[in-house]
Amino acid sequence: MPHDECPMAICLRENRTVRGGTAIAERPDGSRVNFIPYPSPMRDSSGSLVGAVNVLVDVTEQVRVEGELRATADALRASNAVKDEFLGLISHELRTPVTTIFGNARLLRDRGDTIAEPDRRSMLADVAEDSERLLRIIENLLMLTRLGAASEVDLEPQLLTHVTKTCVAAFKRRHPTRHIAVRATTGHVIVEADRTCLELVVENLLSNADRFSPATADIGVEIDAENGEARVRVMDRGIGIRPDDLDKVFSPFYRGDVAPSLATGLGIGLAVCRRVVELEGGRVWAAPRIGGGTEVGFALPLLEADHLPD
Repeated sequence: MPHDECPMAICLRENRTVRGGTAIAERPDGSRVNFIPYPSPMRDSSGSLVGAVNVLVDVTEQVRVEGELRATADALRASNAVKDEFLGLISHELRTPVTTIFGNARLLRDRGDTIAEPDRRSMLADVAEDSERLLRIIENLLMLTRLGAASEVDLEPQLLTHVTKTCVAAFKRRHPTRHIAVRATTGHVIVEADRTCLELVVENLLSNADRFSPATADIGVEIDAENGEARVRVMDRGIGIRPDDLDKVFSPFYRGDVAPSLATGLGIGLAVCRRVVELEGGRVWAAPRIGGGTEVGFALPLLEADHLPD
């Protein structure tokens, strides 16, 4: 600090006690300490200033603790803000399907005999669709919670081609109007993965492609293996992803500017995919598709390449 601002210099210049200041001292080895100076004037019997004494109190640890407390308080405020936003999203996303299911179920129960058959089928389709949506939200939330508390998953050999085709078949049964083309450029490939987690990853990729694609657009699923890894790619002709968002889409609760206007969702499906795949030693990616749309895929280390009969 400038000499004229030094507490000891002020004490001597103005012949008074100086209190309330803090400063930082640098030792010869370059380390620094925070301290509070307590300079006091010394006077002779006639009251004339003859000198001063200064006590420096090291408050480095106190400053460190205060800094940590401020950081903790800031983190808690941010956490509460995220929690409030999360609860708001959850409330909205759960209320919509529950309202549809509840309303249609009550109408079918109370007035089912008077409702025309086409209307009943439409109402039941709405119940089934929103029940699936509700189940997907809950499964992703449970998986995100489970993975947040655990640092590993139970790995067992899985036939990736078989698991993927099984997931696609189940998805097509629930969405009979959506055409999904599956192409495997290799035979059955074996990876180490948790079967439930693997199925959830494929389901999330298919659901995203379905939600953000025109109803008449095909979805492509490709399975291949090269360079020691097995890959699954889900490709759509939907709205696409901006280059700046290609990595952000795997962050929890992130949704692009266009996505909310086309489909609802919490923005946790792809975050679950990344967490699951990385815990299993793999990787995920998103890329623009030539001709429009998006490719989202994942790769897992190839345990064994073995051509097994379908």
